[in-house]
Amino acid sequence: MKKREEIKCNNALNMWEIWGIPIFGGNKRQVLDLVEKRLAEKKKHWWIATVNPEFVMVALKDKKFGKLLKEKTSLNVADGIGLIWAKEVRKGRGWLKTGVKVLRGNYQKEIVAGSELVEDFCELAKKQNYGVFFLGGFGDRAERTAGYFKLKFKGLRVEWSPGRPEVENMEVLAKINKFKPEILLVAYGMKKQEEWIEETLGKLKVGVVMGVGRSFDYYSGDLKRASKIWRSMGLEWLYSLIKEPKRWRRQLALVGFVRKVLKKNRDAETSSA
Repeated sequence: MKKREEIKCNNALNMWEIWGIPIFGGNKRQVLDLVEKRLAEKKKHWWIATVNPEFVMVALKDKKFGKLLKEKTSLNVADGIGLIWAKEVRKGRGWLKTGVKVLRGNYQKEIVAGSELVEDFCELAKKQNYGVFFLGGFGDRAERTAGYFKLKFKGLRVEWSPGRPEVENMEVLAKINKFKPEILLVAYGMKKQEEWIEETLGKLKVGVVMGVGRSFDYYSGDLKRASKIWRSMGLEWLYSLIKEPKRWRRQLALVGFVRKVLKKNRDAETSSA
């Protein structure tokens, strides 16, 4: 008989899977504890991916990207309420009932937002005298983001580069390796940043590396982030869409994700009947 659930759990590591992509089931505090431990042990090349439904949908179409998330990253965190909703639905909980709980903020602690980890990493770096490198973003947003955190956490060691296409990749690598940051934050955008990390990680002198998408947009001051109320309901994506309607095509991935989750769930119920 076909298994009803495609999301599997690993109790020891608190991991679950969605269509073969492993997702860390812990909260943000647990992620920070893992990062702090890795850095204290001077471990190199520990790679965090901040996965959301768009990541998943792209991974299903692009097998190479899917393999990257399944086999290459060190830790995939759930950076999107849609993943938590999917996990609960696939456990057999009603999609509508789960959706209501999402809007009430019941699952908010299970989301590990990459944009929040950026600030948490900088706070940790300040306490431990670690270096943080900001790479990418649009225009001078890496520099302004670095400046923001340098002001917020006095004494924080930072360096930055706008990266490609403004700066040649070899120059970027040389600058990173000269600084030798414990933490590298890459804002090249979803998929591009992960592909860049995969391509260059073995050449980098870094401890922890994480793709951060558009996080520099927030900290540079160019884009206001949704309030805690929007975030608690898992509607930050809707807030961003209202603020930037031109992003509507990208949000179609969320619609496709919901349809796929519901279809898979119906198929599983039918086969188990």
